[in-house]
Amino acid sequence: MAPAQHPHEQLLQEVQKELAQILEGSSQGIYVYLDDPHWICNQRMAALLGYASPAEVVALSAHSPLLDALVAPASHNTVVDAYMKTVNDKLASVVRVTWKKKGGATFQSQTVFVPFSFKGTAMTIHFISPS
Repeated sequence: MAPAQHPHEQLLQEVQKELAQILEGSSQGIYVYLDDPHWICNQRMAALLGYASPAEVVALSAHSPLLDALVAPASHNTVVDAYMKTVNDKLASVVRVTWKKKGGATFQSQTVFVPFSFKGTAMTIHFISPS
């Protein structure tokens, strides 16, 4: 018998279905973050990071925080500060983030952090544009 699905996994599947048109149609990399390891991303984000699919990116960070797996150390504080402002103050932020790509390269981006709620659960959606 397969193990029961974590409630956050179920919620993110519903978010992915609800936001499918945005996730699939955007030229920006997008990820929706609930907590570690519960987050989803679109194909564009996977491609920006050098991965073949969103599943490959999410699997990479399944055993470590998204921050450690995908964000360059120099951007850690920036990402944490923007995330906390988004969650605690319900304010969107635009920050420069350096991402780690598959194979060790990095790239710079403008990343927008936006708070939203789905079925009473607060989370964030992030839009990544290479700069």
